[in-house]
Parts: sequence; C-alpha cells; structure tokens
Amino acid sequence: MNEAILTESDLAQGYRNTYQKAQNAMKMNNPSFSVELLLAVVSDNPSFLDGRKLLRSAAIAATTGAKKKIFDTSAMKVSKAKGTLKKDALQAIAEVEDILKEDPLNLAGNTLLFEAANSASMPETAAFGLEMALKGKPSDSKLAHKLANYLLAHDDPERAIKIYDHIIKQDNTDGDARSGLTNANARLSMKRQKMGESGTNFKDLLKDKDAAKKMEDMNRIGATTEQTMEQIAHLAPEYEANPNDINVVRKIAELYERLEDWETALSYYAWAHQLSNGDTSLEAKVHKLQDRIEEISIARLKAELEGDPNSPDSEEKRQNIGQLERSRSERLVVAARERVDRNPTDPQLRFELGTHLYNAGHTREAIPELQRAKANPHIRHKAMLMLARCYGAAKMFDLSLGQLKEAAAEMVIMDNTKKEVVYEMGLMQDAMGNKAEALESFKQIYAVDYNYRDAATRVEGAYGG
Repeated sequence: MNEAILTESDLAQGYRNTYQKAQNAMKMNNPSFSVELLLAVVSDNPSFLDGRKLLRSAAIAATTGAKKKIFDTSAMKVSKAKGTLKKDALQAIAEVEDILKEDPLNLAGNTLLFEAANSASMPETAAFGLEMALKGKPSDSKLAHKLANYLLAHDDPERAIKIYDHIIKQDNTDGDARSGLTNANARLSMKRQKMGESGTNFKDLLKDKDAAKKMEDMNRIGATTEQTMEQIAHLAPEYEANPNDINVVRKIAELYERLEDWETALSYYAWAHQLSNGDTSLEAKVHKLQDRIEEISIARLKAELEGDPNSPDSEEKRQNIGQLERSRSERLVVAARERVDRNPTDPQLRFELGTHLYNAGHTREAIPELQRAKANPHIRHKAMLMLARCYGAAKMFDLSLGQLKEAAAEMVIMDNTKKEVVYEMGLMQDAMGNKAEALESFKQIYAVDYNYRDAATRVEGAYGG
C-alpha cells in the first residue's frame, strides 16, 4: 500500500517521549492514561499507524467491562465528523478518534475512519479502520468482503487471504469468498514469483537463449522436470514484462501442472481465468485443482491418523478430516450449481451437479439432475449408475435395481463402467435379500477381473473358499 507511514524514529523528540510514556503506561496496566497521551501524538501525526494501533488497544483495555453511559453521544459525533469530512479529511480523522477512545469498536466510527483515511490517501490507516470495524462485528460478511476487496485493490493479497479465510469459516458456502480467496492466492503467488525470489536461478537456466527458445517451441509433453523448468524460465521474462498476457499465464499454469506443483498451477490458472472474463475451461481447471489440493490434504491427514490412531491429537484430526470433507463436498456443489445456472441445457453439467449432490448427502436433490443427464447417450450409463445409488441411499432398492439392470443390458463390453454397474447391482440384490442373484452378479465380474474390489472374496466365500 502506498502510504507514507511514520515510525517511532520519524517522530519529533517530544512526541517520541510521549509515545514511550504511553507504552510504559500500558505495561503498568494504566490504559486510560495511555489513551490520553496517545490522542495528542496521533492527532498531530496522523500517519503514525503504530501509535494509532496502540491507541486502539489501550482504548479497548480501558473500556472493557466499563458501564455504558446513559446518554450515548457517539451518533451525534459521527454525524458531525461526516460533515467535517466533506471539508477536511485529516480533521475528520481526529474527530473520529474522540469517538473511538470511548467506544473503540464502534462500527460507524471505524467505518468513518476508513472513509476519511481513504479520502486522505492513507490506505493503511483506512484498512485498519475496517479491521477494527470487523473486530467489533466479526460475523458481518458484507463488511468482511469490503475489507478483503479493499486489501486486494491495494495489492495486499496476503492480508486479504486471512479475511477470506475468516469469511469461509463463518459460511463455507460463500462462493464469492472462495472465488476471492483463489484470486488472492493467485495474486500472492505472482508477487512471490519475482525473478530470484523463488529460490530458482532462472537466469542461469537461460545461458543459451536460442536453445531455450527452440525448447519452448517443441512439444514437451514428455519433458523432464529440468526441461520443464527451463520452459518456465524462458516464459518468466515475458510474464514479468506483461503479467496480463493470458497466453503466457496459461502456458506457465500448464507447465506447473505438469510438474504436479498443484498450488502454483492453481494460482496461475486462477489468474488466467480472471483475465479471461469467465472462460469455462479455465474455470473447470481451477475447480479441478482446488479439489485435487483438498483431496491431497484429506489423504495426508488420513495417512497420519492411520499411522498413529491413538496420538494425542487423533480426535482433532478426525474432526478436521470430517470438516474438510464436508467443506469440499459443499464447495463442489456450489460450483457445479453455478455452472448449471449459466448453462442449464448442458447434460454433462447436470451429471456433475447430481454427482456432487449425492456425494454431499443431498440424494433427493440429485435425482432430478441425474434423470435429466441420462438422456444424453454419452453419459447415460454413468448417470444411471449414480441415479441407482441415489435410489439405494433412499432405501428404494427396487428402483435402484431397475436402473442398474437397464444399464447393464444396454452395455455390451465389461468395461470399468459396466463393472461398477454390475457390482452395484449385486449390492442392491444382496440388500433386498436376493443372495443367489447377488452371487451371479459378482460372478460376472469375477470371471473377467479377479482383483475388482471384493468380488473375489464374495464369490469364493460362497463356495466356502
């Protein structure tokens, strides 16, 4: 952020002495005295942000537990300061502090501090005002979005990420927050991808520029890790010169994806998607990588839990796994629903929405989506399989079995999809008490794929094997 922030060493000696006295007052548990000292310092040095932050901390400490005044004059003071703002932003900031010394988390006062500081070209101070307003009303998502957007607009993605995380913890279905989080992560990654900051000396990789150019022009699907890094190195100067070139950004994203550096690939795909103004293929890639990263996190936690199921933090890990899985499922539902809303006639999107609804436990909502999707011959059998699972989850075993038998009859080759259908058919028959029919279904799989799930165990068990 572009604000000439004053530090303690920048203060005139008198103000510096007063600031130090205020710090000592806080250490001596005398916050009220600290507030009085700091008001003068901050009033005359409005860009002394550390002083303003200490002033707010002191005011919070001084007013915690204090009885509220019978006559609250803060609304009148805010109204007066708003009038001042039209003429003199710095004077308005000083008047706001007179409100906040008695009510440091006052929403109207902190919001006005934001407006006045923004008007005075003091973005750090403006952001601080919104931060204090949010501290007073942590559940106000509109306020949180306003702060996150402001931080992004002033090139502070790292702090914006924390705010978006806060919003998602309050409401994990907030699609705007998830989109903002992706954007902020992309912006942060780009800031860190400056030449020489990533730990890789790209310049050394480009000693022979002609060779690097030739390498870039070649189809490098089977390139080694080193060759892929060289391609990234060649693209780096182009990206530095114009980070808004979507073709370059997309190429870098693809290369990092090839390296299986999912986090970095996601940041570039997210930026490319933003530059594209809604390219659906890039949007799908962003969602795919987000899901991959969450899947890896869940798998890592599960592996740790399996390795030491009785560790002191095992219960916390189980809760984290459950929370991550629920959050992931709901996020996928939200994203899939948004895509369907934009393209309501696309059966593939209907199938994806139905699948995610089923995985999230919303089986009844999934049924109509999958019924519409099965009309498309390209995904018909997969849709029928998912539809059968929905019926099965709702204990409608006869309807489930009907879907599965219909799908199996239409499929000639015992490919992976038919194996799933026939296996599910066996489960449904077993659930309905038709043991002999279930065994025949499992035998069909056993005859072509001994290692498919537990088909061999079920078949051999029936023979006493």
